[in-house]
Amino acid sequence: MSAVSNRVVCSVLAIAALVGWSEARAGGHSPHQPREVSFELDDGNSMAGYVYRESATQPLVIMVHGASDTHAVFDFAAGYHAARDLARAGYGVLTVDRVGYGASSRPNGDTLDYHTQAAHLHEVIQDVRAGALGFTPPQVVLLGPSAGADIILVEAGTYHDVDGVILCFNSSEMQPALFAVDVDSWFAQGDYFDFGVGFRTDFFYAEPWATPWVIALDNATRSLVPRAEIGSALANVAAPYRGAIDVPVLLVQAAHDALFVPRNDSALFTSSPDVTFELLHRTGHKGFSHPTSKQAAARTVTRWLDRTF
Repeated sequence: MSAVSNRVVCSVLAIAALVGWSEARAGGHSPHQPREVSFELDDGNSMAGYVYRESATQPLVIMVHGASDTHAVFDFAAGYHAARDLARAGYGVLTVDRVGYGASSRPNGDTLDYHTQAAHLHEVIQDVRAGALGFTPPQVVLLGPSAGADIILVEAGTYHDVDGVILCFNSSEMQPALFAVDVDSWFAQGDYFDFGVGFRTDFFYAEPWATPWVIALDNATRSLVPRAEIGSALANVAAPYRGAIDVPVLLVQAAHDALFVPRNDSALFTSSPDVTFELLHRTGHKGFSHPTSKQAAARTVTRWLDRTF
């Protein structure tokens, strides 16, 4: 266990108090309070969504969270509001709870592999393009970190229904340390399982740039993970879809990512007309949740959107 892990000792009440103080000190939330929506899916499940900004003239960015998170990872705590940052920049923003997470349906976790989750996301995109949010965006761009990026790869490479993809903190090569993790003990918990505080702290964050209270709050609000999702990740199901992406791509990597080797995968996107690679320094796997990288991550995304659309 790292020194960062040993410092994660705040109680949930203490965390809540600290977050409340920080919000007040920062002047509270931005005016872009989300509007809750729900998408009814063909298989009987539903996916919860949160609209931060409506725009019929700018691209809609659909933000897709990774494993053990919910949409709240993009609107987390004082100063950690990636969804609001994009909304302030003028873009339409929709965050979602993937099926199995948050306010969405919770079917058997062994049904939620990458292909199924990509199909769910495809249905949401079709609904959005048909005006389900009350406006019709001119373009749709998918943004996802970690496992969210894998699901985006499968979706965009299968259905070809989006105008751009932003893949964050995910690459074609996993770090060797990940293969030493006792995955069998996770899977033995059932069709939904808990990564645990130690794993999330050591693999999601990087010293000395992580903030203990953010790590503590993140761990206190973590979600269980559908077993089939991690089965897809370990089987590298998303790998062949990189070459099938035929829209502009932004790759955002973290220099100290403990899950994925921060390599430049641009050459793998052989069908994309434009691939941009950006490496964020002084950050670990959760680049939107490190104080040293959160603003750089948001600026990188908005600059790319401004240039591309």
